[in-house]
Amino acid sequence: MSEDLGEKTEQPTPRRLTEAKKDGQVARSQDFASAILLAAMTLALALAAMPMLEKAGIMIKQSISPDTLGVLIDAQQTNHLVAAMGEATTKVLVPLLVVAAIAAIVSHVGQFGLIFSAKALTPKFEKLNPISGAKRIFGINAIVKAGLDSFKVLFVMLVAVWAAWDHAPQILALPQHDLLIGTSIIGWLLLDTALRMLAVLFLLGILDYVYQRWKHRRDLKMTKQQVKDEMKQTEGDPETKRRRMRIQQQIAMHRINAAVPKADVIVTNPEHIAIAIAYDGASMQSPRVLAKGADFMAMRIRAIATENNIPIVERKPLARALYREVEVGQEIPEAFFQAVAEILAYVYRLQGRMAG
Repeated sequence: MSEDLGEKTEQPTPRRLTEAKKDGQVARSQDFASAILLAAMTLALALAAMPMLEKAGIMIKQSISPDTLGVLIDAQQTNHLVAAMGEATTKVLVPLLVVAAIAAIVSHVGQFGLIFSAKALTPKFEKLNPISGAKRIFGINAIVKAGLDSFKVLFVMLVAVWAAWDHAPQILALPQHDLLIGTSIIGWLLLDTALRMLAVLFLLGILDYVYQRWKHRRDLKMTKQQVKDEMKQTEGDPETKRRRMRIQQQIAMHRINAAVPKADVIVTNPEHIAIAIAYDGASMQSPRVLAKGADFMAMRIRAIATENNIPIVERKPLARALYREVEVGQEIPEAFFQAVAEILAYVYRLQGRMAG
């Protein structure tokens, strides 16, 4: 219901992006993936061109040689020749197919990472609805996409025509060369044309990828109510949090009210930190922190100490160190023995003079 409680003006939260990714909703550019695939195949073909031509020449030579033609009536020899030709073809095609498969995986995984979404694989029966299908085919989004795809095809065709125009002299001179040289020239012409088309496709792919990322975040925008609902789910209701904090403060205040009157001395920062320390040689091996607090709690500790005539001693470095390293109820570490002992000795002497 929160989908309809306002305009979607808020950027998607990290949680919404993560949930969308789990559902298979990610920003992907098919144009960018196609450009990477074409680049990988172009590189593979360029590297494998000479081995492919050699194998093709061997296959042709074997198939039309007099010895081969003379034994074609022998079924066993024919099967052997067909098997050899199939093996040669496989050695050429399998590496290309492997390169194509790897490039296809990398081109998509590189855009949005490796994900597996069971929800994306779940069949959606509403897609079988002919009315919905007609809307997808003839809707405004489909028309815009078809127009963009047509523009891309036209752009690529113009690049191919541009390459052919640049290489027109070499193309017209092809009949003057023998088969091997002509094949080499054609290969270089095709490679140059492919590189030009790749440059255009990469440019279109990058633009499409940027657009798809923008569209993905736009489609996942949230209403203010959705953001509030998500905060309640992840962090809890703000009112509940405030009530919990009040209860925790009340508990802490109760502990302070009960513990501070038992302290022998209050060590302060002097204003921002207060540490209540007590020592009883009969029950403690070393002085113990009964209470500690910062800011408002520190003020409360000093107020209770004043009401109970407990000495307050200012020791800035010691107060900060005890507040940072010693928890309430723990005994003072050995590193602070001397500093605390000097304060307690001063307090005991002060109390002795007051009693006298």
